Amino acid sequence: MPTWKEAVLVLGVSLAFFVVAFIGSVVFVYALPSHVRGWANFLGLLATVLAAIQYIPQIFMTWRLQETGSLSIPMMCIQTPGSFVFAASLYARLGPGGWSAWGLFIFRGILLGFLLVMGLSFVLRDRKSQKSQQLDDASG
Repeated sequence: MPTWKEAVLVLGVSLAFFVVAFIGSVVFVYALPSHVRGWANFLGLLATVLAAIQYIPQIFMTWRLQETGSLSIPMMCIQTPGSFVFAASLYARLGPGGWSAWGLFIFRGILLGFLLVMGLSFVLRDRKSQKSQQLDDASG
């Protein structure tokens, strides 16, 4: 289980990322406007890496435990297709040049989809097992 020290460390890293992204964005917008697209692409790639850091350990933990734990299946049923719809809307506005923005949501949708499929399979497995157990108890 994560400790409070790890939580404080994650908070510190998150705040540091916010400050660097904010200051970097101000510098690029006002001092180096010709490099704004490169900065935006860098931030999009960094956001994709952070999404991987968020979801991949959760995928492995869910697989290892073979249960959904505190994951919300209804939330994932909404967010998974929502990621793809949002990516499509970004693509429609930004086109191929906005790949670092809409690509993040496609990647996130794929990772959420893995979690959703695993979660649904575990829930269905558990319901089938419970139903089988109830039939055994009723006949025995």
